[in-house]
Amino acid sequence: MPVSRLDAEDCGFPHFRIRSPHKDQTPKIFDFSSHYRAAEALKFGLSMQEPGFNIFVLGLDRAGRMTATLDYLNKAMEERAAPDDWVYLNNFSRTNRPRPYAMAAGDGHKLMTAMETLISHLREAFSSAFNAPAHLTDTQSQTEEARAQVREKFDALREYARERDLDVQENEKGVMIVALNEEGEPVSLDEIPKERRREAEKSFEDVAEEARKTLLSTRDLEEQIADTLDSLRRDAAKVVLKPRIKKLRDKFTSPGLKAWFEALEKDILDNIDAFEEESDQPAIESGDGKIPETVDDRYAVNLLIDHSRDTHPDVVLEPSPSYDNLFGQIQYRPMGGGMHPHFSLIKPGALHRANGGVLVLRAESLLEHEDSWGYLKAALRDREIRIEETHKGGPPTAGAPEPRPIPLDLKVVIVGAPKFYYSFFSLDVDFRNHFRVKADIDADMPAAGRNISIYTGLLRESALSRSGIPVDNGAIRQLLGQAARWAGERDKLTAQIERVEDVGTEAGALAKTDGRDSIRAADVRRAIEERRHRNSRLEDKSHERVQRREILIDSYGSVAGQVNALTVLDYGDHAFGLPARVSARSYVGSLGVLNIERMVDMSGPLQQKSVMTIEGFLKSRFAQQFPLSFACNVTFEQNYGGIEGDSASMAELCAIISSIANIPMRQNIGVTGSMNQFGEAQPVGGISHKIEGFYRICADQGFTGDQGVIIPQPNAENVVLREEVVQAIRQGKFNIWTIEHINDAIELLSSMPSGDRADGQYPAESVYGKAMERLRQNDIILRDRYAYPPRGER
Repeated sequence: MPVSRLDAEDCGFPHFRIRSPHKDQTPKIFDFSSHYRAAEALKFGLSMQEPGFNIFVLGLDRAGRMTATLDYLNKAMEERAAPDDWVYLNNFSRTNRPRPYAMAAGDGHKLMTAMETLISHLREAFSSAFNAPAHLTDTQSQTEEARAQVREKFDALREYARERDLDVQENEKGVMIVALNEEGEPVSLDEIPKERRREAEKSFEDVAEEARKTLLSTRDLEEQIADTLDSLRRDAAKVVLKPRIKKLRDKFTSPGLKAWFEALEKDILDNIDAFEEESDQPAIESGDGKIPETVDDRYAVNLLIDHSRDTHPDVVLEPSPSYDNLFGQIQYRPMGGGMHPHFSLIKPGALHRANGGVLVLRAESLLEHEDSWGYLKAALRDREIRIEETHKGGPPTAGAPEPRPIPLDLKVVIVGAPKFYYSFFSLDVDFRNHFRVKADIDADMPAAGRNISIYTGLLRESALSRSGIPVDNGAIRQLLGQAARWAGERDKLTAQIERVEDVGTEAGALAKTDGRDSIRAADVRRAIEERRHRNSRLEDKSHERVQRREILIDSYGSVAGQVNALTVLDYGDHAFGLPARVSARSYVGSLGVLNIERMVDMSGPLQQKSVMTIEGFLKSRFAQQFPLSFACNVTFEQNYGGIEGDSASMAELCAIISSIANIPMRQNIGVTGSMNQFGEAQPVGGISHKIEGFYRICADQGFTGDQGVIIPQPNAENVVLREEVVQAIRQGKFNIWTIEHINDAIELLSSMPSGDRADGQYPAESVYGKAMERLRQNDIILRDRYAYPPRGER
């Protein structure tokens, strides 16, 4: 089977033809082929008016998923009219249940201003009306007439008393009945002669009863006077109020407001006296356990959402979706030694501000407020926004507002990494009901004409806006090469363009420090190297331990049952390769391959699967005539953490066959690659880091010219190496071999033919031949050991 060696030109940064966008075109991230599917999904989701078609945008970090999404949504909203304003108004029949009203954009602010003007003008208008000559004349006339009637009744009562030698006198305590002597002067009852006292006492009772009747009739008369005066005030107030209310009713015709204006008129007439108080003094009893209100508070307009200055719906990004930030809250005002709520203190949340438009949430932020996620689903289900005081413990506050819910009509767009989508949201049944549109951003894109054109345009635009200096074509090629390296494929670019833009920004800073007026390729290479240096402390420490022989890795010599496997360590901000010594020790037995990591619970299921795949290959090659007669312990030496994945399966098999056949394997070659049960090499990830990791070991221990790595042939397109390694390959110091089958790796490592044949008749001087002979001897030993003794010896 063919073994190929990669040339230096096949390993370095790809050379892309620079294609800048047309001067009339503005490059957009969603124009990338990697993002275009997501853009189509966004367009579809926004076009669906039915509930449930909310959107989840998922893509890798730094792929511009948030900035591109916001830009797309804002552009889409520009084509739509501004949504309604929302106001909360006092519910005069149940003041703790304020009502929301939708109004055309801008009308909410106008209503608030009109109501403030109305209340301010009514104070003066009522005062003028009540002091008008006609009103004062009517009031005085009604009052004098009533007083005359009271006086007549009182005079009749005195006459009644005098006829019985008694009199009725008024003082500050009320009415007092006194006796009269013969001269008509008031005296106490004790001064009346005894012969007249009994008759006087009887007359006293009669007069007292008559006085009681008189007082009752005068009290009714006084109440009638009060009602008459109140009626006069109401009539005077109506003259002032009705045309003003009619003017408001004619101007503001939103649904429900007609009834509210009627209730407003009645309530103002019921509380006319309050307009004579100071504006900041509570004067109106509100009921519901609440303290008295001022006129300004009772008739306030709570302009919850104001679109007076907007021309289109809002795209609202809520960075911290707590309940209060999403659904709003009811604030409290210090008054009378306590904290008191009021409907005018209801504050909106992001759902209110985005209503009629789009609410954007970060997936990770929403998971940090998991309780909000439950309330959000309920709001989408019921299509209304409820404001509840979920944060308050204990009994509810007396008279606290319970605002009626507002109808909800918006799109919710959640933006996040795939891990959040697949590990949490997609597992939620309710999520699938409410978020039926997935806008999926691919991790990479073909390095083709249109993508390169957009990439180039965005990189130029970013460099100029961030650094203030342009970027030349050489620097663009270097940045595109880094984009290919991060994509892990020579003919693709990473969709994480923001990472690439950061490198351009760092290169711009270096260029400006050196006094240059443009960013060049050397600036980009230096920025990449300095970034790597900043983040490579753990890499340097690991390789230092190899140099000090604390970690045993050799890049020279040959050892039986030992192979250098290539691995990758990823710490999030930095990934690097570090070889691991795989050793295998075989012996007579029938247990097959014993995975030490598996036996001590240090390996995952994929790694164990690879070991079982290895056993399948071994049995297909060496167990067609007799059972696979061996036992072999396999381990990753000096591994003190977990192991997962199958990328070392070829290295493990080479070590096992080397141990069985007792044939040394070259230590100056590192191996990576997965394999199937047929022995075919399968591609693995992190190939460039793995190559560079073994290269560094060879560089530290000294080049011999025959060092290198073995990788699966399909991984050839994934190799994008640093210039240092490319130069070593060009100078013949380091090699990269690609293989298609495990036999190729065995031959390279052993410097012997594998001897693999379809009929299983392996040549004696081949690796498989020596392995088969060893296994045959093992089988004989096992059969002799466990065979029954001859019949005569029983």
